[in-house]
Amino acid sequence: MESIVRKEGQNCRNLRFKIHPTLEQEKKLNETLEYCRSTWNHLLSIRVDLYDRFDLSVSKSSLEKYLKNLDYPIHSSVRLDVFQRLCSAYDKFFDDIKNGRLKNTKPKKGMFVKRKDIPCGNNSSGFIKYDGILPKGHPKFKSKEDFSSFRYKQHGNGWKLEDNKLYLSKITGKSNLIKIDIDRLPDGELKTCTLKKEGKQWFAYLTVELPENPVPSTPENAVGIDLGLKSFITTSNDDFVEPPRFLRKAEKRLAKEQRKLSRMEFKSNNYKKQKQKVNRIHRKVASARNHFSHCLSKLLVEKYDLIVFEDLKIKNLVKNNKLAKSISDVSWNKLVQHVTYKAAERGKIVDKINPDNTTQVCSHCGTKKKEKLRLGDRIFYCSKCGLEIDRDLNAAVNILTKSSYYNPMHTVGLAGMNGCGDGASTTGLGIGSQVPPMNQQTLNLLRG
Repeated sequence: MESIVRKEGQNCRNLRFKIHPTLEQEKKLNETLEYCRSTWNHLLSIRVDLYDRFDLSVSKSSLEKYLKNLDYPIHSSVRLDVFQRLCSAYDKFFDDIKNGRLKNTKPKKGMFVKRKDIPCGNNSSGFIKYDGILPKGHPKFKSKEDFSSFRYKQHGNGWKLEDNKLYLSKITGKSNLIKIDIDRLPDGELKTCTLKKEGKQWFAYLTVELPENPVPSTPENAVGIDLGLKSFITTSNDDFVEPPRFLRKAEKRLAKEQRKLSRMEFKSNNYKKQKQKVNRIHRKVASARNHFSHCLSKLLVEKYDLIVFEDLKIKNLVKNNKLAKSISDVSWNKLVQHVTYKAAERGKIVDKINPDNTTQVCSHCGTKKKEKLRLGDRIFYCSKCGLEIDRDLNAAVNILTKSSYYNPMHTVGLAGMNGCGDGASTTGLGIGSQVPPMNQQTLNLLRG
């Protein structure tokens, strides 16, 4: 699985691979993760304690000097990355305050932190004796469940990839490397390596800096895509892809495991084991959803030179309580992200247009309906030209024609429609029939 990482002046891709450490290596990975968590809590406790007791703010340079005195057996770049993550969290917190995003916010129930449970080396008792409340948005102290990854900052400095083996300083020896599942890597320069624990499994996220993307050429095949719930995507070529509904299909099993969890004593051993089962279902759903999005995005990019989406505001759409779960389950934004970076690497174009009135306007004559279509109205009928067509197909055609990159003289991407009166559609390139079926992982998820 892969995703795109955008950095200033860089074009990077983040690749995810499963690793297979031995028992000894896994023990060292867990120890390194715990040292990183302790480093985060230690540095955060210093900043919070000095501000609460003496109203002092610690500069980054002073805190970085103190970081060098922490005697933890982890690589220097890993320790430095924890420090930079904490600084970034504080920068975001101050930026939110400056821009008014945290104005008049009060800590909600469950947001408080009793800092007497956080170790502090400077305190003679070993703990901070102040039960304070951290404001909303403030960096939080990390429990074992909250801290799950650490990072090596530079290839050759603490980590190295040799064929299908991974060298990690302070964790592996030069002759005892960790096996990593790599089929192929894109041509580029290796940058960072992030080790993440997901349940009982470990994964390596390798960042590769890629060459500059090719300059987009004049598109020959174009498509407009309407994102929806009844059909996951509807293209202007009259292709439909049904939504996979991974979360809906896993709900019965998930509800069963969550009921078991609710009956157990909080933070008991049985509670922790059951919580891992619930988390495992969520991870499988996310993995299946990600796999489906990668397959569909690959098909779209292979077939079309210009792909046009609506610029949807997902955060506003999920405010609808009746549709929020379904909108989150289909994960439109993930598909758009995958299509965007894959198209850029192949010199193809992805455009986003304003979604206003794409459903209400006739794709043939451009007349806007006086009465707004409801969700239950699946057929669009134009009273002026007599066009009768599926509402999603009508929207997909409007999405394509609204793009500034679309030129009907050079591109092909509209379903066949007979002028005034009869709305006929032709089958496109068969995207829906080529989307791969659910893999074995998904079938296991649904069977329980």
